[in-house]
Amino acid sequence: MTLFSPSLHGADCSPDAGAGQLRELAKKAGEDLDGHGNRVASMVPLILLAAGAFSEKWTLLRFGALLHDIGKSLIPEDILHAPRGLTQSEWVLMQRHTIFGLDILRQMVRDVPQDIADCVLLHHERWDGQGYPTGLAGEAIPLFARIVAIADFIDAVASPRSYKPAVPLTIVRQLINRESGSRFDPALAEATLLIWERLVHARWRADSRPAFTTR
Repeated sequence: MTLFSPSLHGADCSPDAGAGQLRELAKKAGEDLDGHGNRVASMVPLILLAAGAFSEKWTLLRFGALLHDIGKSLIPEDILHAPRGLTQSEWVLMQRHTIFGLDILRQMVRDVPQDIADCVLLHHERWDGQGYPTGLAGEAIPLFARIVAIADFIDAVASPRSYKPAVPLTIVRQLINRESGSRFDPALAEATLLIWERLVHARWRADSRPAFTTR
């Protein structure tokens, strides 16, 4: 497959562009990885509202959350589900899932709305500029990508993975507070903590796994 270089330009911003294709991809992507995308998508509108940043394009934020990890479909299974820490070369490949994801969307969808492209490509950027794949910092990171970054972190840390057990949500909440201003936009982190119980409930409702807990 041909990879695109990381780019924030060239995507059509129309929310109606390729809507049917996007819906089909988003439904599948939301269910992949044990429903991770669905759980992330359940939280992002609440964070947006709590931050006082309501946008009429909030549906694109939800699509972006559903699709944010679609690039992991191109990561080899033995790396994606390794029951151990990754080697340096494996971690470099894993980081490219953001680029793979945007490449997949651009190949399968006629016009990718910029807000969705931002969520897929930039959800691992950090407020302090130490993220990937572009090293953007602060408000240079698009708002929707900053919101997906928080919801993605919550569900990833609170969910069991092949290399770790689930972390209790009380600890995840403490981690959000600790990472405010470094990993996360401090205003969004504050808004997240203010509506924590609502987020936990929304995530629980979106989860289809047996014996799911809100603790």
